[in-house]
Amino acid sequence: MESADGVTYFANEFWTSAQRQAHALHEVSYRACFKPQVPEFFISRLTAPGDAVHDPFMGRGTAPLQAALSGRRPVGNDINPLSAMLVRPRLAPPSESAVAARLRQIPWRSGAVERDDLLAFYHPATLRNLSSLRRWLLDVAPADGHPDPVDDWIRMVALSRLTGHSAGYFSGYTLPPNQAVSVRSQRRINERLGLEPPERDIAALILKKTRSLLRNGPCAPHPAGLLCTGPADATPAIADASVSLVVTSPPFLDIVQYADDNWLRCWFAGIDAGGIAISAHRTEGAWTAMVRSVLA
Repeated sequence: MESADGVTYFANEFWTSAQRQAHALHEVSYRACFKPQVPEFFISRLTAPGDAVHDPFMGRGTAPLQAALSGRRPVGNDINPLSAMLVRPRLAPPSESAVAARLRQIPWRSGAVERDDLLAFYHPATLRNLSSLRRWLLDVAPADGHPDPVDDWIRMVALSRLTGHSAGYFSGYTLPPNQAVSVRSQRRINERLGLEPPERDIAALILKKTRSLLRNGPCAPHPAGLLCTGPADATPAIADASVSLVVTSPPFLDIVQYADDNWLRCWFAGIDAGGIAISAHRTEGAWTAMVRSVLA
């Protein structure tokens, strides 16, 4: 830590083997997310237990979750309602037994293939079960409601398992695991590799991922979180002078297409991805003005 021109600077590396160890609750993939060690470094040095830590572009929620794990108040915002669905359940996880009991209540055989194009990703039986789960969650845990924590958790885990490159995901082989390629691209992958999507046991995979996420235990006791959905420079729900620290990774100019990357997750969650006004700045000047406005 050095001081120059009245400004305090912190410098560190984040890639030693010890520093790469993070709490299992962070293990939810998301495009362009940063490592938990970055917010942890600043949270531990610049805040005290109970202080509020805010991320105005929270994405998968790395900074708010690390704040909760550190006994701070998690505060976050994202313009995509998908973000809160990924963050909120991990701040107060249910037990594995509660998740298992709820999975047994879901009418898995009630679904149908509602979108033939999704057969590029899923075996027909898997897609029918996925549709059953989607319909169940849209009924009991609407995006604009206050869902039961167990249903909220199951949706979060399902969102993290929709597509990937291994047998731990619902889909056949596809890359990368933190975004969904287009249907056309997936068909090309299938043709090139000569693969058909295999049948997957969705309930078993959700329970397996739940067990993995909970292997280090829940968050430490912390003040209740505040998660907002809307423009990052207008968050009236966050009281003036209530935040001790802002830690964020702003969106990347117009290079990363967040809506395109999350189209399948938005479909599953019942979100109209095309109706979300996600910023895409083409120049450094426009991006800098946006970030300055948000921080101000």
